[in-house]
Amino acid sequence: MNPVFSKRSNETVWYRDKRLERRILKVLAILVFTTLLMLHVKPEEEEKTSVHDFMDQTVLFLQDSVRYLRPVKMDISPDDSVWSLEYEYPKGKVFREDLYRFGLFCGDHLKACSARLDSQKTRIALTIRDQKGNPEGRIILRPAIDTVKGRICLIIDDFGYAYGATEKGFLNLRAPVTFSVIPGHTHSKNLGRLAQRRGHPVMIHMPMEPLEYHGGEEAYMIMDGMDRHEVEYRILKAIAELPMAIGMNNHMGSRVTGSSGMIHKIADVLEETALFFLDSYTVNKTVVPGVMRAHNIRVYQRDIFIDHENTENNIRRQIGKMARIAEKKGVVVAIGHDRPLTLKILAEMIPKLEKEGFYFISPGEL
Repeated sequence: MNPVFSKRSNETVWYRDKRLERRILKVLAILVFTTLLMLHVKPEEEEKTSVHDFMDQTVLFLQDSVRYLRPVKMDISPDDSVWSLEYEYPKGKVFREDLYRFGLFCGDHLKACSARLDSQKTRIALTIRDQKGNPEGRIILRPAIDTVKGRICLIIDDFGYAYGATEKGFLNLRAPVTFSVIPGHTHSKNLGRLAQRRGHPVMIHMPMEPLEYHGGEEAYMIMDGMDRHEVEYRILKAIAELPMAIGMNNHMGSRVTGSSGMIHKIADVLEETALFFLDSYTVNKTVVPGVMRAHNIRVYQRDIFIDHENTENNIRRQIGKMARIAEKKGVVVAIGHDRPLTLKILAEMIPKLEKEGFYFISPGEL
């Protein structure tokens, strides 16, 4: 209360200074409004664990709580990629309750888990998704190898040129068919990402000079006589484009894979990476296996092309031969190509082969 003196009177008139009160009321109103807003607009709950921390906790959970599972493979990918785990379980084992408990475990960490069976209802694929529905991890549960008739490592070459019905069909195959992607094309990077998200292993289909070279793939082609620095530049550029790749195989390359000097240069570069090399075996005089082993690089070799002749009779005959090799040797490495006819026959034959006891594997399991 402040005194005010009127000029027209000797009386003192008192009035209330309400400015401070108004300020206090404004502040209180803002606080009340903010509180109400926070109660009605709940911020998104942050995930309790990072992607790789959750993968580590998943490994511990399965190790401690589902002890009959045998770990087969652990793939720790870059932060922006999807990690994967593979386990074997005893034949005839029913673990519905364990899967239910694992689902609860995922829920506790704000993750969602979905499961699907293969055509034989023995191989189970679990997909782990974050709160936005994006896949961040996969777990494959399959019968123990001793219950399998034969293992098939099937690689499909020449992805990257197109993205249409054929490529989408290969992506939708339920078996873990490997996508070998040629770097440097319009759809190379995208197909690598899509394949990984669908649970398909990815390889770099590295262009290398053939005996009869008529041009093409100039940006990545490794030519006979090329110096070591240029070889390194091209390989590292391919890896940067396809960082999800677990290995490399040669696209063409009958001249380069027969040259000890060139394979030594390629091996020098691969020594600094975690990639294995799969020899597409395009020439009988290949020196790849011996040189790669000398550099302590994992190396494998193709056993059969399933579509060297692009006819239905030939592809069916080659797939039958592929199965016989797998049954005899225990495992077969087969290569096909990104072609409509190959897709059509594989979509029909893969469920039949799985029903007969054959299992499709990643090259990383060789």
